[in-house]
Amino acid sequence: MPMDDSNRHDDSFGGRSALPLVRLNLILPFVEALDRLRVNTEGVLTANGLARETVLDENAFVPVIVVHRFLESAAQAANDPHLGAHVGEALDLARWAPLYDAVSRAATLGEFLIRFIRAVKDEASSARHSLEVGPRYAIFREIRTTEQEITPAQNDGFTVGFVLSLLRRGAGANWNAADVRVKVCDPRALPQGYLGAHIVGGDRSGIAIRFPTEWLLQPLDRRALVPGPRRNRKPKEPPTEFRDAFHQALLPHLHETDLTLDNVARLTGLNRQSLQRKLKASGTTFSAELIALKKRRACEDLIQSDQPIAEIAASLGFANPTSFTRAFRLWTGESPRQYRKRHRRR
Repeated sequence: MPMDDSNRHDDSFGGRSALPLVRLNLILPFVEALDRLRVNTEGVLTANGLARETVLDENAFVPVIVVHRFLESAAQAANDPHLGAHVGEALDLARWAPLYDAVSRAATLGEFLIRFIRAVKDEASSARHSLEVGPRYAIFREIRTTEQEITPAQNDGFTVGFVLSLLRRGAGANWNAADVRVKVCDPRALPQGYLGAHIVGGDRSGIAIRFPTEWLLQPLDRRALVPGPRRNRKPKEPPTEFRDAFHQALLPHLHETDLTLDNVARLTGLNRQSLQRKLKASGTTFSAELIALKKRRACEDLIQSDQPIAEIAASLGFANPTSFTRAFRLWTGESPRQYRKRHRRR
């Protein structure tokens, strides 16, 4: 039976973000894999404009292109073209939030996939997931909401790795690799003959995994998959409005001294003209948003922390405290010290 090849971008999944974001914390399994392989993890992070501290922040979001670039760089640094699949199949469900929530509640494989689809929408606005159920076969899809700048081979390998791992455990004695068909953007991201499944190439719009519908009814051994009590976790969701999404994309980079329009466009996966056009449609400009973010961060740090002013200046990309003080006076009419003193009195 041929697998349906219609990985279309579907507006029925809800409003799209004009700037698709991903919760950065989701790349943590790759960071830990690089650490285990004794690769220069910090070098790979830095080369992609990331820092370990930001990766550990559960409320940090980045444009999806940042994640795709990092995953491809990680595979290259590890000298492993199948790194994504290897990380996915070895994924610790107790630590990867979308899977943990789904597995810890689900009684059957079908319930797991439904709960996962519901949970993962809070982790990224860059893709939507669906489960199509037919009389003989079901198809699990990951559908990207925008065109991709690069081929996200490692991302596809990672998703296929953990989904097939769960299908094998969920199907139990009924597992038959000949019944499984997988479509990814680049079959080379998976080891040849991966788990015996039939692998075919597709495009950059997403992945599809077809398997027998009867497996959906198989019970899951939740204790074996996720031992221990369920964690309470309520991080914020990815923003869907362009202006809010743009702020999230800029926040991890405020310390950089070269935040030009061209550099930020590359960070977001947009070209200069597209970024300017989207900002104009939102009634703003790049300079106005950058200043607003730096002003807000500066005010928060001055009031809520005891950081020296020199450190705050550096964290906002100023070459020295003097230039920061000059800018802050333009923003508020006060020096940073005056602002801090006045608000501390309150």
